[in-house]
Amino acid sequence: MFLIQEKSAKDYTVERCKELVLDGMGKPDLPVEIVDIAHWQPGQLVAEHFGLGRVFLVGDAAHTMPPKLGLGVNTAIQSAENLAWKLAAVLKGQASPGLLSTYEAERRPVGRLAAEQSLVGPAASLLTKGSDEKLLPVEKRISYFSLIGGYRYRSQAILSEDASPSLPGKEDAETELLQKPEALTGQPGTRVPHLWLERGGQRISTLDLLDGRFVLLVGPDGSSWQKAASVAAASLGIALSAYRVGAEGVLIDLEHGWQTKMGISDEAAVLVRPDGFVAWRSRAVTADPSSSLVQVLSQVLCRPNPAA
Repeated sequence: MFLIQEKSAKDYTVERCKELVLDGMGKPDLPVEIVDIAHWQPGQLVAEHFGLGRVFLVGDAAHTMPPKLGLGVNTAIQSAENLAWKLAAVLKGQASPGLLSTYEAERRPVGRLAAEQSLVGPAASLLTKGSDEKLLPVEKRISYFSLIGGYRYRSQAILSEDASPSLPGKEDAETELLQKPEALTGQPGTRVPHLWLERGGQRISTLDLLDGRFVLLVGPDGSSWQKAASVAAASLGIALSAYRVGAEGVLIDLEHGWQTKMGISDEAAVLVRPDGFVAWRSRAVTADPSSSLVQVLSQVLCRPNPAA
């Protein structure tokens, strides 16, 4: 793709385009055939809804944006991953169809943010010259990490710790952003933080534990949560892996950073969704961990509360 400025569209003759291609390739003798000439104007569009009935929009069908920051494919892959595990859970009968509504609640604010940020800055004014596209001022630019992995979901598939969590899906609600990787400390709705661990003499990351299943990470004193995981998984008919981090667990904390990275005590637990986002975390062991875990997973999967 060549970014060129001519006086008008009439300047883009076949011969002129051929000349530009040859100049760009650096091979004046290369045989080139101009098949078609089309005007291109960058812009950003975000669908009003990401899902309706049995139809869901993913990728450019849901959110399209200029390639300036390279956010298009990243945003598309993130949306696809978000929808894929939810579709699988519903089709397998592990979740209620209500889980699919959280796709729009979680991904549309992120898609809108990425599209807007693709038109921020001096370069954007050059790309959109002559168009009706509205640009955000340069001071509205946010960190690249915030766009790629530093955002926080709000939906029914996340058990928030806030006293008054914001309602998902509201147009005026701003996406909560984290500015750097160190700000990821296990908050529900954010990506599970990276922590170096050792398993069987091999160094791995917490991210290596994500294999498409729910993952329960428990601290050194959280063995009761680990035992409850198998009971909860069998009760709900889902795949759930449970790992204890500590000197006596399967995973050894090489950095001694469990409490800092996860923001909880040694007897607590963190539940990670198949897409790598924290769905819930405990502060301590409850009187009946199995029952508590079943209720938590039921809420994340938008299933009726078995205790009701």
